[in-house]
Amino acid sequence: MIKTYIKQIVIILFVVSCGSSKKITEEKQQNTTTIEVQQKEEVKDIIDNSKINWLDFETAIEKNKSNKKFIFIDIYTNWCGWCKKMDATTFVNPEVIKYMNTHFYAVKMDAESKAPIPYKDKLYEWKSYGKRGYNTLAVSLLDAQMSFPSFVVLSKKETKLGKIVGYKDANGLLADLKRYVGK
Repeated sequence: MIKTYIKQIVIILFVVSCGSSKKITEEKQQNTTTIEVQQKEEVKDIIDNSKINWLDFETAIEKNKSNKKFIFIDIYTNWCGWCKKMDATTFVNPEVIKYMNTHFYAVKMDAESKAPIPYKDKLYEWKSYGKRGYNTLAVSLLDAQMSFPSFVVLSKKETKLGKIVGYKDANGLLADLKRYVGK
């Protein structure tokens, strides 16, 4: 009877210990998975110099809070042929890609977007201007001079340093950007 009782206790202890080791294994796997996810998220922040890392305006402003960079804003329209040419030539140039990704948060902003953009306690919305309509943030950044393509450079403190107007080849754009960055 005592032997049977001891066997039952041993079996129970064995089952309990297997269950707790399973639980420990599951916790280790979960911790490993958490670490892998964190590492993958950190890898996302590593610069990918195969293309410009375009962001929306809100994301660039958010990233700039913790890691200060200049902000380059490409203000375009879907109908702008010169904008498309820059996308196909200038913005795929390896030197431009490397320089932009190193020194800037690069933003693509559709001037005619109807999506509101919150910035500095103000909501910038689409508004009709003559035959066309534009987002009021684009209008403000371009000083109401709506010409495309146009580019705005913001400082690391998000103040407007200036704007670049018109099509630029790779060398022209790099020369303009270096005037703002100083490198």
